[in-house]
Amino acid sequence: MYTDLLNDAKKQLAGAIVHKKHPFRYFTLTTVGKEGGPHSRTVVLRGVESDPFTIKVYTDTRSAKVQQLIQDPRAALLFYDSSQLLQLSIKAQLLSATDAESTFAALTEPMKKDYSSTLAPGTPIEGPDQVTYNFNQGHFTILTFEVISLEYLKLKRPNHLRIRFSAEENWKGVFLTP
Repeated sequence: MYTDLLNDAKKQLAGAIVHKKHPFRYFTLTTVGKEGGPHSRTVVLRGVESDPFTIKVYTDTRSAKVQQLIQDPRAALLFYDSSQLLQLSIKAQLLSATDAESTFAALTEPMKKDYSSTLAPGTPIEGPDQVTYNFNQGHFTILTFEVISLEYLKLKRPNHLRIRFSAEENWKGVFLTP
């Protein structure tokens, strides 16, 4: 049963790459700021590998999350599917932040726009029409996270199901009180 649930979690994550309407496509990424507090934001799942267990996200190199992860590589990733009542809570560590010009060049124009603003994300502006873009200079980075542990929580009757898997324990599952 343990292996089936871990494989289901990985299958669900991989499905979010292929199916754009999958609930796990958009998830919450939490990092630690230099003041020690948490910073959460919604990001798009861009890649999942099973062995080693990694998760990829695209971002603007100049975004606060990149600096936060360089200072403290720990991150929390939270996925939730309201139709299945399934939550995946992942502890991860930044493995790499890679500038990938070839990947950026292959993006569609609307996607390139997300990484080509002339001002860094979070810079104050007068209004949304003040944003300008330089498509010749992208600020594109792929963040790759190594999954350290995963908690699988399925809300169901008569009993909710909660199980933790961790790399430290060779991905052997341990049931937890929900």
